[in-house]
Amino acid sequence: MADKKTVVAPASLLVAFSVALSLLVNPIADAAPKKTLKLLWSDEFNSKKGTMPSSKTWSAEIGGGGWGNSERQYYTDKSSNASMDGSGRLVLTANRISNEYSEQVGDVPGTEDILNRCSECQFTSARLKTARKLSFQYGRIEARMKLPQGVGTWPAFWMLGGDLLDGVPWPECGEIDIMEFRGDISDQSTSAIHGPTTPQGSGLGTRFLSFAPLSDEFHTFAIEWKKNSLSFIVDGRVTGTFSSADTGSRGWVYNQKFFLILNLAMGGTYAGEFIDPTLNQAQLSVDYIRFYSVNGVGKVIKG
Repeated sequence: MADKKTVVAPASLLVAFSVALSLLVNPIADAAPKKTLKLLWSDEFNSKKGTMPSSKTWSAEIGGGGWGNSERQYYTDKSSNASMDGSGRLVLTANRISNEYSEQVGDVPGTEDILNRCSECQFTSARLKTARKLSFQYGRIEARMKLPQGVGTWPAFWMLGGDLLDGVPWPECGEIDIMEFRGDISDQSTSAIHGPTTPQGSGLGTRFLSFAPLSDEFHTFAIEWKKNSLSFIVDGRVTGTFSSADTGSRGWVYNQKFFLILNLAMGGTYAGEFIDPTLNQAQLSVDYIRFYSVNGVGKVIKG
């Protein structure tokens, strides 16, 4: 029998193997930078059923007229369009009031008056904003939501620059669309920034594709935002990052405070002119909205 021979691996090879094994076992812990989140503000929507959003945080915008996008809803300040469901969620509801021929549907009081002012409005709905109440600068903002069903729905969770309130027009004030959705593409949401230096109409954006209708379950839509940079995140996954390098010398208008807007539009230039004529109601359900500082960066501004 031949003598057995012992093979000894070089020390350098053993070190390399140890490092590789460590990365395989725990790649995220070794590779990802540490991040500390601190909750600074939230709205958990835990009030009893039928309660309207807190007036300390939210105000309702009222009116129709297309909102510059050929939309087909009239926003109200009624609980039938925005209220708590009693199970810890805020629900924005679009209710049909007329058909595609501008003929009234149903007999809800006040409908005739709305249609006299907005003949193209087929639904009542809600648009809430935190302007002049709360604004945010940098940090992480997230909302857990279940999106509506139906062709023609257009929910959005977004932000506008605070200097809009001082007379700076759109898009110079800046816009951050954390989530937009069109009901005819039920498994996709989009996110974007709009400003004076982004492509007119489309902005700079990204998308999330779920491969299942976003109305089937709740999803978490977020941004992580710091000076000169902003990332969009869905269900913990970064879908896109934009920075001042993307606009260069043309300017970056997102280093200021922004306020929140939450709305459910119907039809319009983003969602398409067609609204399913059999769709009588659509709902956007919001489990919570939360704001965190990230590694100590981020602040809530009152007033």
